[in-house]
Amino acid sequence: MNIVLPEMGARLGFQTFRGTPHPANPNAPEGIYAAAPMMDRSEWAQIIAWYEDNAPQEMARAPWRPHRQTRLFTIDSPESMTGDFPTSTAIFIDEQSQRILVGDSYELTLETYSPDLELLEKRRSGGAISRIRPSPTGGYLATIMGGNIGQSELLLGLLIDIDPVSETPVTRLVRRLHRPVDVKVGDFNSDGASDYVIAEFGTYFGKLSLHLSQPDGSLHETVLLNDAGTISVSIIGNDLLVLIAQGDERIIRVNNFASQTVTFETLLRFPPSQGSSSLRSVDVNGDGIQDLLYTAGDNADISPIYKPYHGIYVFAGQPDGSFVQEMFFHLDGTYDAIAADFDQDGDMDIAAISYFPNIDQNLDEVGFVYLQNTNGNFDPQYVKGLGALGRFIALSVGDIDADGDLDIALANLAFGPYGPLTVTPELQDRWLAGPRFILLRNGLH
Repeated sequence: MNIVLPEMGARLGFQTFRGTPHPANPNAPEGIYAAAPMMDRSEWAQIIAWYEDNAPQEMARAPWRPHRQTRLFTIDSPESMTGDFPTSTAIFIDEQSQRILVGDSYELTLETYSPDLELLEKRRSGGAISRIRPSPTGGYLATIMGGNIGQSELLLGLLIDIDPVSETPVTRLVRRLHRPVDVKVGDFNSDGASDYVIAEFGTYFGKLSLHLSQPDGSLHETVLLNDAGTISVSIIGNDLLVLIAQGDERIIRVNNFASQTVTFETLLRFPPSQGSSSLRSVDVNGDGIQDLLYTAGDNADISPIYKPYHGIYVFAGQPDGSFVQEMFFHLDGTYDAIAADFDQDGDMDIAAISYFPNIDQNLDEVGFVYLQNTNGNFDPQYVKGLGALGRFIALSVGDIDADGDLDIALANLAFGPYGPLTVTPELQDRWLAGPRFILLRNGLH
């Protein structure tokens, strides 16, 4: 009542709330806050009164399911060096080259590690990396948010191509981006050259952009969607599935995205407080139709309280192209999830991380969860000793040690907004002393 409604009023042009000034954010671009009231003050008073009469005094608490300790994964981490502190924002397991790549947002570097977690190389990245993907060149693509991970409307974002064996190892493919956070690559116009779809999260502004290769080697941008909050992109056939995670939170399908007949379809819509954080398309239930593995848990804006609808969702794909919720597992602050057959029993398990964990519960159970699939039932498990090592903002899955099973790498970002967390100095010190990343080695083989 005293946070969201005053901000809502300021956006509508009312710069006081119950007699207390609540001015527009002076750093916001023109048009975000109305210069004059957009409705009569009596109508605004009725809206306030409706929330006062109908809003619950506190958010309902989701039932807590106790987790059991997993025996499948063991903790491994790189050796810390003097002055190290964990500020990793992106991570990628490259199975082909048997390397782990880590983006550091403080030193603004891309680090490469061996399967034994020895540091092989450190190079300047040009900014804070948000995503690392394999590149058609044999190297890596990386989205660069800018000089740091903070909110900004400055067009400092980049898409870069990193070639580890080239004399010019970093190529800037696209410049002047709004905090890019995801990229997909393919030959979308069938000309034999690489094209890119980039999700630009922005702050007040952002977009979903298509960059098609041209005969002269340049890239031509087409803006598919002018909307802040585009955060995850998947490709199914000729269509894009896109998660919009800010304001009007929703999952949309962009049909025939690289053609002249692009159409848009809203598949699922969520409330503005949902805190959508990631989306992946994968056949979770094994019926041959792609499902949506979706997480909600971003919890650092103007309503930082624990929410019962934060967690891991599976929306099952239907023959008609729609999606129906099939599974929900509550996990406060969930930031990402990956489905894979970790125990090699023929079905999809799920590994998930939380960046805003409810640390009032067992610390090992809230920052990472392994959901083992047994006949369609997901059994929550934890890794003993993991919770005190850091806050995990990104994860990657792959067989790093070539032993035939899937390992999990977790990027550790101990710095950042706390949201609803109340962190003791002792826990903060332990997180700051943690490693840059964690490798959960699969012990199946």
